[in-house]
Amino acid sequence: MAQLSPNRTRRCPKLLSIALAGFVLATGVIGRAAGQDASAAATPWTFRITPYLWTPSFEGQLRYGLARLPGDAATADISIDAGTLLRALNFGAMLAAEARRDRFSVVTDVIYLHLSDKGSRARSTDFGQSLDLPVAVGRTIDARSSLKMTLWGLAAGYTLAEGGWGHLDVTAGFRLLAVDSSTDVQIDTVLAGPGPGSALSTVRRLGQNTTLFDGVAGLRGQILLGGGFSLPYAFDIGGGSANLTWQAMAGLAYRVGWADFSVGYRALHYEQGSNKLLRDLTLSGPFLAATFRF
Repeated sequence: MAQLSPNRTRRCPKLLSIALAGFVLATGVIGRAAGQDASAAATPWTFRITPYLWTPSFEGQLRYGLARLPGDAATADISIDAGTLLRALNFGAMLAAEARRDRFSVVTDVIYLHLSDKGSRARSTDFGQSLDLPVAVGRTIDARSSLKMTLWGLAAGYTLAEGGWGHLDVTAGFRLLAVDSSTDVQIDTVLAGPGPGSALSTVRRLGQNTTLFDGVAGLRGQILLGGGFSLPYAFDIGGGSANLTWQAMAGLAYRVGWADFSVGYRALHYEQGSNKLLRDLTLSGPFLAATFRF
C-alpha cells in the first residue's frame, strides 16, 4: 500500500485536538446559559466519560474522480462488501463524553478507525489510454480498499421531560467525517493481436480523501427500569456536505456505584451524490461501553 503523506498522518491528532477544544468551549457556553437560569444556580456540573468498543459490519461504495497523474484511473466505482470491523480493523479508538448542568448538556463523540478490506470489488473502472495497450477485454479480479476515518460529533442538549421514568433531551449540533481512502485494483486483460492474443494482469492504485461537515438534530435519553437497569437511546438526522446522514443507538445499561456498563446496537449511515468519493457508507453493529461519572 502507498505511504501516506505527513499531512495525512497528522490529520487525526489535529482533529482530536479540535474535538477536545470544541467540547471545552461548548461546555463553557452551556455553562453560561445555565448560569443565567436561577433554578440552575445551585446545581453543580456533572461529567461522564465513556470509552467504548463498537464492532459493526461495514459496507459502502467509493467513486474515485478523474486521473491526476499518468497511470491513474479515470474513474472507478468500488463496492465494499459487508464485513466485520474486527476482521478489517488495523487500529481504532472510541471515546464519548457528556457535561450536564440542570437541563442543559453538551455531548461529544470521537472515533478513529483504520480499516482495510480485501473483499472489495471494482464495479466499473476506466483507465482510458493509461495502459497504452490494445486491450480487447478487461475484467476486475480483485480490489483491496483501505479506509482511514475520523468521526467527531458535538451537540448541545436541553431536557424536554424528566421524572422517575428517566429523561428525554432534544439535541442539535454537527458531525464531521474525514475519510482517507486508497484502492488497489487488479485487472486481468486480454490483448488483441493477429493470433489468439495473450493475457496480462496489471494493478493500479487509486487514492483520494474527503471531509464531510453536517448539521444534525435529534433526541437522546434514558428509560429507568429499576434495580440499577436502564435503557439508553439516541437518534439524530441531518445533512450538509452529505445529502443525508443519520445514526441510531439503543442499549441496556446497569449501574454499579459510580459507573454504568452497557451493551447495545448502533447504526451510522451516510449518503452522497453519485459523483462524490463516498457515495454511501453504513456502519452497524453491537457495542460495549463503560461510563464513569464524576
